[in-house]
Amino acid sequence: MKKYILLLLLVHISIVISCVNQQDTKTIKVAASPVPHAVILEQAIPLLQKKGYTLKIEVINDYVTPNVALTSKSIDANYFQHLPYLNQFNLDHRSSIIAVGNVHLEPIGIYSKRLTRSVPLLDQLHDGDVIIMSNSVSDQGRLLFLLQDAGILTLQPYANTVTATLDDIETFHVQVVIRNDVAPEFLSKAYSNDEAALILINSNFALDTGLHPLKDAILLEATTNNPYANIIATLANNHDDPKIIALTEVLQSEEIKQFIIKTYNGAIIPAANE
Repeated sequence: MKKYILLLLLVHISIVISCVNQQDTKTIKVAASPVPHAVILEQAIPLLQKKGYTLKIEVINDYVTPNVALTSKSIDANYFQHLPYLNQFNLDHRSSIIAVGNVHLEPIGIYSKRLTRSVPLLDQLHDGDVIIMSNSVSDQGRLLFLLQDAGILTLQPYANTVTATLDDIETFHVQVVIRNDVAPEFLSKAYSNDEAALILINSNFALDTGLHPLKDAILLEATTNNPYANIIATLANNHDDPKIIALTEVLQSEEIKQFIIKTYNGAIIPAANE
């Protein structure tokens, strides 16, 4: 009798384990920034359900935790970063996170409570004015090229968008002070507090604060040939996982592209699927 009960118990445990494993293969856990990433993922839920998957979204506000969660295997993928940021994270943390697909592009904008887009910035800026930009190492180049586009400075001829730093500034056309000591998620707060003449803010954080990049930014970075598309990322050994493939297919689908276009009206745009 005891052997029979033990056998039934083992069969029950085996069935439970099998159900849990099957559930794990059909559940996709993704960490994402609130806007627009989590919003876009919400639209992906019914599309993934049609493919037999349940999507669980973990909303995270900072730029470190989603990759830490991925390396600890508490999530299957994340959706918050661009490839230059990921490359820098892998270098700094000796991790093996990979990009599996581009989804959208968030142009960085120049914002100000003091200056206006109707007058050239050089006619409004004064020596000693402060410009605040992100402390994200991977964004330094694109931020500096945006300031060059605005006519505020000129970079060395050899500088490129991905690797340029403050050391690559050749000339200031007005003697501004550049602060690059603010985390990206706090740039909108600096704008709200009017802490500088100009503040460069990522579109996701601008939208999260109620700013509309197309209406409120003095200048937006160019979107053509831009290497800063936001990506779906996962661990290298998950590259061929069917649920990661399904997630990528859905986030790159025409339905999601149309949602991005209609919802954000050019402030955020679908990325090329490269």
